[in-house]
Amino acid sequence: MYRLTARMEQHFRQSMADYHRLFDGGRCQGWELEELLVKAIKADTSANHLPRWQAAGHDDKADVLIVTNGREHHVQIKSGQIKGMSTGEPWLSLSGHRLGRFGGDLVAISAYLNDRNAAIISVPYRQRDDANGRQHIYRLCYLPAPLMQGIDPAAWTRQGKQFITRNQHNVEFSLRPSMSWQIWWKIPLAAIDTYEEFADGHFI
Repeated sequence: MYRLTARMEQHFRQSMADYHRLFDGGRCQGWELEELLVKAIKADTSANHLPRWQAAGHDDKADVLIVTNGREHHVQIKSGQIKGMSTGEPWLSLSGHRLGRFGGDLVAISAYLNDRNAAIISVPYRQRDDANGRQHIYRLCYLPAPLMQGIDPAAWTRQGKQFITRNQHNVEFSLRPSMSWQIWWKIPLAAIDTYEEFADGHFI
């Protein structure tokens, strides 16, 4: 599983603080996160990590290909949202690609999802407004590829307008035909390697 170095993470936190000194309306968008994370990787010149990234690319295998010591790391970068904090069992909600090209074939969709070997770096966001003004709060979450695999193609069940299943890590997969069969994930936060929340470049 690819992880940023401490210097990269520090550079990324500072980039997010700089971003919100310019834009105070809401979250940093997915394509902007990609570029800022790539810049953070390049900022640690001592690490010799070589990211290959194309703006507005549509490679569904990886947003960024990172080469370290001759080893390739396929990484997807997503924003996401943490929900359920008040329940004591919070989860990370992520959305993925639209899979309408499979024509609703759950066996083919399952095989496609199980075969994906890209890790995910997610940067979920929340906004806090109080007497001191507005804070834009993020955190880094690292999700290894096996966490998002292990789907039994026979285990999908129809629930309302969605098809839902879970894997051995209790990750919930939701297919939404009305959204061109887009895949959504509901990942227990306890199963994810997460870092502290940060705002204005500092942990909170």
